[in-house]
Amino acid sequence: RDRIMSEGVTSVRVLALGASDCEALRDGWLGQPVNTLSSLAYVVAGAYVLRRGGPRMPALALAAVGVGSVLYHGPMTPGAGLAHDGSIVVLAATIPLAWRRRSLRWPPVTAAIAGAAAIAVNMLTRTGAPLCRPESLLQGHAAWHALTALAIALWLAPPGGRRADAEVDERRTQPHDPPSAI
Repeated sequence: RDRIMSEGVTSVRVLALGASDCEALRDGWLGQPVNTLSSLAYVVAGAYVLRRGGPRMPALALAAVGVGSVLYHGPMTPGAGLAHDGSIVVLAATIPLAWRRRSLRWPPVTAAIAGAAAIAVNMLTRTGAPLCRPESLLQGHAAWHALTALAIALWLAPPGGRRADAEVDERRTQPHDPPSAI
């Protein structure tokens, strides 16, 4: 990130995709307070997936994305960019592993809708986009956090929770009844 001072508030110059989150950088402990707080959506989503009995490693990685994002948008300490980007890479790596272990299903329509909405919001509100308002409390990147956390949680969490998955697994392990002779 490149910080530029203008009228007492620090603003962002776009250098890469990660620096296109629009919210003005502020002095103090939380450089981007709205984006920092919205990053907690990933921690909540990870806990939700674990509670529902979803795949453990992707759920923990999802929560780690929240922690990395809080560090990145908040105190912006040395290593925060690595924590942010590294946690996203770990999440992206755990998804195919969970898929291979058959602990993931195809993303439901609701997850796809939330993901599509996240992409649309990101395109319209990123730095330099028509709806970017760096000083606003309504930040598109914060909506990106909430919508992508929702999309991933809807995908990873079993639809009926642990009980429904246990019943499906039980049916899979029971021998099939032989066809009846009619």
